[in-house]
Amino acid sequence: MNELKLDGKLVNAQQLLEALFTPESRPSLRWLRTQTETRAIPFVRLGRLVFFDVELVRTALLNKHLVRGRFLPAV
Repeated sequence: MNELKLDGKLVNAQQLLEALFTPESRPSLRWLRTQTETRAIPFVRLGRLVFFDVELVRTALLNKHLVRGRFLPAV
C-alpha cells in the first residue's frame, strides 16, 4: 500500500479553504469538491467524511498550478 505520513492536523473542506486562501480570493466549495473528485489534491476519506492536510494540499496546488515565468528558475 502507499504509505504517506501526515504531519499536520486534518481539517474539513471549509477549514481548508479558510487556511489556504484570503476571503477575497477564496474559491467555492464546489471547486474544492471538483478538485477532490478528480484527485487533483490529496485527501483522506473516513467513511463518508473527507478531510485534508493543509500542507499536502498547498504543495499539490503549487506543483500543479504554479506558472513559472521566463526568468524564474525551476526548483
